[in-house]
Amino acid sequence: MEKKSFYHKRKFWYWVGGILGAIVLILSLGAIILSAKWKPLLTEKIKEGVTNASNGLYKVSFKDIHLNLLTGTAVIDSISLMPDTSVFEELKVTKEAPTHLFRIKLAHLKISRVGVLTAYFKKKVDLSAIILDHPSIDMVYHKVPKRPDTAKDERTLYQQISKSLKSVSIGQIKVVDADFDYYNGKKKLNQIKHLSINVKDILIDSAAQFDTTRVFHSKNIGFELLGYTSETKDRLYTLKLDTLKGSITGKDLKIRGFKMEPKYPKIQFSRKYSEQKDRYDLNFKEINLSGIDYVGLNSNGELHVKEINLGPADVNVFMNRELPPSRLDKSGNFPHMALKRLPIPTIVERLTIAKVDV
Repeated sequence: MEKKSFYHKRKFWYWVGGILGAIVLILSLGAIILSAKWKPLLTEKIKEGVTNASNGLYKVSFKDIHLNLLTGTAVIDSISLMPDTSVFEELKVTKEAPTHLFRIKLAHLKISRVGVLTAYFKKKVDLSAIILDHPSIDMVYHKVPKRPDTAKDERTLYQQISKSLKSVSIGQIKVVDADFDYYNGKKKLNQIKHLSINVKDILIDSAAQFDTTRVFHSKNIGFELLGYTSETKDRLYTLKLDTLKGSITGKDLKIRGFKMEPKYPKIQFSRKYSEQKDRYDLNFKEINLSGIDYVGLNSNGELHVKEINLGPADVNVFMNRELPPSRLDKSGNFPHMALKRLPIPTIVERLTIAKVDV
């Protein structure tokens, strides 16, 4: 009797397992069929959306979309965003062309927990994360005719999109290990590698549009730069930094391991000039900025910082006294005077220099 009961129980679990397996199989097949059906529609909507949002200035292309409706994930392969040069030339004629154009390429764009059906039927975009892995970003400056004075659109972003979308919610947008190049026309001016950006809790809806705790519709925007190396315009110094971390919401910036190293020995360096010239060898272990108005910097082109703390640091200054004295006013090397030479209007409320060995 016990043996018969055991076989009945085992048979029951076989039935349960078989039913569950059949359900999983049906769902998997259904997801595959629906994914195949949604893929061309999504492809069309993405390309159409980018073109419409940029008024025809940008076009997006990609190799393939991998969509999994069960897990709510999507991966776009070999994606590129490129400006349409013919449209740009037309905008220049009407004096509506932007100063900067962007070229973006990346191997994979990953989107997790995307509600395709919710977006399509309820007009609500709800994503867990968008990840751009190792993108290549080119920012190209163009001198364009000045835009005509027109009435500024005072509508919020939500008010501008409310006819097509009820809300947009994104857990985070991550740009991982990006290569960033800045051009003036065809000439490359600067290059940055290993740049990462993390934007958290983006929300655009009827309530969040007036949320003053958000910056650019997000709760926090952080960025990090690793192992940056460059050279000064006169090519006499190499600039290095180990890490640079900042938060737009936190209004701070932390720099670790900043160095300005001369490219020539002391005497050889001095012979680059016909008169006395300071040769600097700087090693700032820490530089901390707080109270940075990033929003004002973006909108007005003005830098306002509440406090800068420099140090600990090692500073070595050399001057060849055998050369004729310089006719320049050396007071221009003082920190408050050096700030005046920055290419943008800059206000620093407090500057502290501590633990500096000279």
